[in-house]
Amino acid sequence: MDDRPFVMFGPAHGAAVLATVLGVLFMVRVNRPESAPHIRRAANAALAIILVLSVGMDPLLTWLRYRADPNEALDFLRKNSLPLHLCDIVSVVLAVALVTGRQRWVELGYLWGLAGTLQGVITPGLKFDWHSPEYYAFFAQHSGVQAAALGLVVGAGIKPEPGAFRRVMLWSWAYMAVAFGLNCLLNTNYGYINGKPENPSLIDHIGPWPWYLLSLQGVAFLFYGLLLLPFWLRRRKSR
Repeated sequence: MDDRPFVMFGPAHGAAVLATVLGVLFMVRVNRPESAPHIRRAANAALAIILVLSVGMDPLLTWLRYRADPNEALDFLRKNSLPLHLCDIVSVVLAVALVTGRQRWVELGYLWGLAGTLQGVITPGLKFDWHSPEYYAFFAQHSGVQAAALGLVVGAGIKPEPGAFRRVMLWSWAYMAVAFGLNCLLNTNYGYINGKPENPSLIDHIGPWPWYLLSLQGVAFLFYGLLLLPFWLRRRKSR
């Protein structure tokens, strides 16, 4: 497997960002009410499958890359490739939302996807360039989340309802609590709850561990609030 390093803001990164934008535009368009229902269902089902497969590809590709040393492969898989990051959870949430169209799943996927997973497109925690399968699995997941979330909310019009802010904060705290417990048990750092990520990220600018966990609450309040603001303004105007 090719091990040429990923260069942030390099050509491979730019291509992935462009593909993300095109994917979002396609999913928004195909989910419009005037689109043919059979095309909409097929596109949503295909993206749901891509999201689920991309989650499963991470541990598989990790094993294939490091399988020459099984102990190293298992250790790396445990520390980095179990489906416990928030990006993995939101991928499954949006896969269900694409298939069922249920508002609560769409709402959670939209807020988690744009407030959290979008950072993975802008500042990817990726080691290998587009010569490796990891590159395609990573962006299929992170870009697919953006396309699914905006396709369902902007395209299909399945919008967050009153109380969305409270609900998503409760789910976020639940995730943090579970991730923290599993990290302590497995000696890992999923969700970056137990330490900062190695790659540059927003977390680098909001304090040391564990104080940045408190700062993250303010960041979450800000991002969730901004994402919900257009819908709050529209409801207020309609009254």
